[in-house]
Amino acid sequence: MRITFLGHAGFAVECAGSVVVMDPWLSPRGAFDSAWMQLPRNHHLAPRVRELLETPGRERYLYVSHEHKDHFDPEFLASLRTRDFTVVIPRFQRSELQDIFARYGCKRVIACEDGREVPIKGGYIKLFVSEQGTNRDSAIMVRGDGQCFVNLNDCKLHDRLARISEEEGPIDLFTAQFSGAIWHPTCYEYTPEAYAAISLKKRESKFEAVARALEVVKPRAYLASAGPACFLDPALFALNLEKVNIFPNATTLFRFLEQRLPGAHTRFLEPMPGDVLDAASLEYVSLDGERLTEEGFESYLRDYAADMAHLFRERRRNMLRAEVDEIHGRLRVELQRKLDLLDLHERVGMPLYVQLTELPERLLRVDFKGRRVDEVAEIRETTRYTMKVSAADMVRVLDRKLTWEDFLLSFRLRLSRFPDVYEPILHGFLGVEIEDMRAFCEGVRSTESQRERTVVTVGNRRFSVQRFCPHQGADLSEGWVEEGRYLVCPRHRWQFDLEDGGRCAMNGSTLCAESVSDKPVAPVTVEEPLAL
Repeated sequence: MRITFLGHAGFAVECAGSVVVMDPWLSPRGAFDSAWMQLPRNHHLAPRVRELLETPGRERYLYVSHEHKDHFDPEFLASLRTRDFTVVIPRFQRSELQDIFARYGCKRVIACEDGREVPIKGGYIKLFVSEQGTNRDSAIMVRGDGQCFVNLNDCKLHDRLARISEEEGPIDLFTAQFSGAIWHPTCYEYTPEAYAAISLKKRESKFEAVARALEVVKPRAYLASAGPACFLDPALFALNLEKVNIFPNATTLFRFLEQRLPGAHTRFLEPMPGDVLDAASLEYVSLDGERLTEEGFESYLRDYAADMAHLFRERRRNMLRAEVDEIHGRLRVELQRKLDLLDLHERVGMPLYVQLTELPERLLRVDFKGRRVDEVAEIRETTRYTMKVSAADMVRVLDRKLTWEDFLLSFRLRLSRFPDVYEPILHGFLGVEIEDMRAFCEGVRSTESQRERTVVTVGNRRFSVQRFCPHQGADLSEGWVEEGRYLVCPRHRWQFDLEDGGRCAMNGSTLCAESVSDKPVAPVTVEEPLAL
């Protein structure tokens, strides 16, 4: 087995008689309306990937893990002329990927349920599918030539890794996301001190999740991938140079892992786009000529930004007041349509204020309990959520050039909330498409209906708790305890205070934790982590 790193979360896995190309993100326009760009740049690999997918003589597979545009690159895929390969995708409730590839014109499309195997010459591909709330993702395993490669990418399967390892046997090479990919706290109006503290906590939480995955999987090598993109839009460029944020590099991760996992037999590898690794020997067959180092990071970025400056000049244009007024009206209609379909609206205890930056005196106030959207001149409440966005960026969502989630991931907005707690229904209201709103509400209810309980042992104390996380249903029996009292969800690292009835301070949800006496139960012992 040979593995070529394609940059970001992309790989080409070559076995005897087969090649599997995973999540090739190669477009020179980046993703999320060019807000995210590949780091290091990898556009020069597009001809090589085309050759892998277009050259006959062996079985060829294209795997796309999910819809996020740093994994699913329509522009690059449209450039493939010969499409006599097989597309392997996860089967989600939302049929967007299936619909797109049904029109794509490839040899065949295999939409896989969770755990489905796809035979290839000398081995097989297996997909692990996860879909909770607004999150849809998948991971892939390729077994061939006596080697096994698992690419978790962004997929939150940490609570299932023990079972996967037990069922599938030894995993030689493993990769999983280690860097943040969300708009909190990036787009929120915090003080610099609060921003740094939140970022550091999130970073360490993500690193701890990787460390625990490696403890479970015990691979021969971990490949750093799905790491940070870079932000070359002049309005976003400063994010690259922040001392502390949720976008650490692989070197920072490796320093953490070396302290967190002393004596581990796993090798930590940071390939550059174009590097080819032999899976058996863990030696590089070839190395790409362009290398990114910590020392040359800022100059590399500035040169990269200069080369891509035309993308952002093309985005700029002045809008007439009449255009802005029209966009304001369309946005109000859009928000009302979303609200009409949000069956869980009464759970949102604060209004949402949406402001087009060109019209600061004409706010849109979303009243969830009253189920109406009104225009107001100012913010009335202290308890509220706010979003500020330019009309030029908002119209791309209204014109369906971006999904709501793609827009949020563009980071071209400012958000604030008071109190500073996560409100999952409001979060879903913003990120979910209109046609998916009812399914989102049904998913929340389905997660909440899971009432199975288990027992967590901490030292000489035992607590009965709900087994499944109320957020998105992760199995908390695979979690861990921090500071002797906080049960941590393995999927999103939410902390539930066992000393406070299992309450999560992030948003007040609870596991209904109760102290229990020694009576016959099936306990789940959760170990304390090593000191961070």
